[in-house]
Amino acid sequence: MRPNCECCDTDLPADSVGAVVCSFECTFCAGCAEHLDRTCPTCGGALMPRPTRVGEALERTPASTERVHGTTPCPGRGYTGGTAPTQRLTRKPERGAAGRAELDALLDEVLVGTLSTVVDARPWVVPMLFARDGDRILLHGSTGAGALRQVAAGAPAALTVVSLDGIVVAHTTFDSSANYRSAVVHGVLTPLGPDEAAAALDLLSDRLIPGRTCEVRPSTRREQAATLTMALPVTEGQWLYKARSGGPGEPDEPTDVWTGVLPLRVVAEPPEPAPASVAAAREVPASVLTLLDRWSR
Repeated sequence: MRPNCECCDTDLPADSVGAVVCSFECTFCAGCAEHLDRTCPTCGGALMPRPTRVGEALERTPASTERVHGTTPCPGRGYTGGTAPTQRLTRKPERGAAGRAELDALLDEVLVGTLSTVVDARPWVVPMLFARDGDRILLHGSTGAGALRQVAAGAPAALTVVSLDGIVVAHTTFDSSANYRSAVVHGVLTPLGPDEAAAALDLLSDRLIPGRTCEVRPSTRREQAATLTMALPVTEGQWLYKARSGGPGEPDEPTDVWTGVLPLRVVAEPPEPAPASVAAAREVPASVLTLLDRWSR
């Protein structure tokens, strides 16, 4: 396993999920793979995510320390040597918001987003739990998920989040609509190192079930090693927010039908204990009661 990117010479440790290789093990970072169109400039083969080598396997068979650096100037990491295009609303731009407050509020409320990218020239879309941590979004999944590793290796991605807040019932079906808040965040996901990943997984857990990490044992090293934890930066010009609120417009023709809005919201039902908790007469923990209170309002 080569220790560096042959284009920009950045370090690529054996446990890094951000490395890509061709069939001859020419090695590049995920960013350079983008401006190389994921094709090895030396061999012409496809650049694919490199498997990691960790723990005892790395101790038994250490990675190479010999650095290989090409003679062709590196044009820069990512996005085919350029910068990502600025995102703009083209339809109903008046429904957009330029400030971060609306975006952050939506990301802090909604629990599930849809992560999208392109893998082997085919669309790849999957719903994922997430948590906002300041100016980044934390996501996680199995290290064995090939498409997820492709994203972690630097494929440009987008996370879509939406909240349906109501059905707008107008005087015609053509004029009927919906009240919603939505956002799309574009960027490249960065895999987190072991220490940062552990803290990020705790943050994700407490985002979903506040206080749960204090009620259960810590994650084991094996569990952490089986989990791929990534961060998607929230960067100016790389996100869109769009929303609609209010009732239907005034009818432009005589009508006697009812018009208005049917508000919608997520509501928690009473907790359902597992059979083992029923048999042991365990009380519902504080974390679940906190979650119940949050989603019962």
